[in-house]
Amino acid sequence: MSNQSGISANEELLNLLRAAPTEAGDSFVAVVANISPDSTVVEFTEKCSSLEALLKALSESPAYVFVHNGAKNPNGHDFFSYVPDLAPVRAKMLYASTKNTLLRQVGSNSVTEQPMVSEAQEIADFVNGVYGKVTEASLLTESEKIGREINEEQRNMRATQSHKLVSQSNGTPSALSFSVNSGSSESLKSLLASNNLITFVINMNNEQVEIANQKNIGSASDITLQPEHPSYTVYRNGDLYYFIYSCPSGSKVKERMLYASNKQGFVNYFSEQEGITFTRIIEIGDAEELDISLISSANETEHQQHEEAARQTDGGRKFSRPKGPARRRKA
Repeated sequence: MSNQSGISANEELLNLLRAAPTEAGDSFVAVVANISPDSTVVEFTEKCSSLEALLKALSESPAYVFVHNGAKNPNGHDFFSYVPDLAPVRAKMLYASTKNTLLRQVGSNSVTEQPMVSEAQEIADFVNGVYGKVTEASLLTESEKIGREINEEQRNMRATQSHKLVSQSNGTPSALSFSVNSGSSESLKSLLASNNLITFVINMNNEQVEIANQKNIGSASDITLQPEHPSYTVYRNGDLYYFIYSCPSGSKVKERMLYASNKQGFVNYFSEQEGITFTRIIEIGDAEELDISLISSANETEHQQHEEAARQTDGGRKFSRPKGPARRRKA
């Protein structure tokens, strides 16, 4: 079934649009068109020589708006499909199904942009150079929008501060700075010598990695993780170091992306700046997902024994052949 209404523009409207660029020159001119009351043609409604006049001309009824801005496009128009949220559903469908036919008649070469708007102010924003940014952002997924916000914030931080976070795209491990809550000037390796469990969080206000908590625990089973927000936790068990990245299920999307994109850079920092190599790097969601057996080894010998036992366990697993359906007994 066709999704086009079969309604086309009348000659008056088409002739007006063809002549508008030449007549207007570098001036602003907007042509408003509507579908006729009997739903047979798209007809010329009003011509506006200023943005203010155009905004006054638009109501709660849908319309097609052709804006000629000579400074931007001397030979064509920007085409706005203006459909207010409060417009009747039938009118919305009618204007949507007529738009492509109208554009073919006008000629795609003469149309530069084709924004769909629901408020008159959006047209003003576009003309003033603001709407273009909004339109581009509206095409992105939520995670992409957040990714752009993060990148922009990091660019701003690099321009105003001497420190920055490591990211997947432009970070360098040596540039990572810490704000240590305890005020200690010791290296992180020294801190881990006295406190074998340190939890790090990203301060969302200044985007610094900071120590949220540090303590000395007796065993891996005593580890506690941030319950509501992502975190990086470093645990020293004897001679071995473990890195735990946790991202609870209730974490905000921006937090998830920021922590995920900086995890590897943080790990690299420990290796290159602190001389710490992690025996195991673990990624989990909620705290209860942490498998204590993965971080229970206190030295390399124990770790190798644990790894060998795990391999033997995996290799020795046998799966029983599933039983077939029970046979029916003969009466």
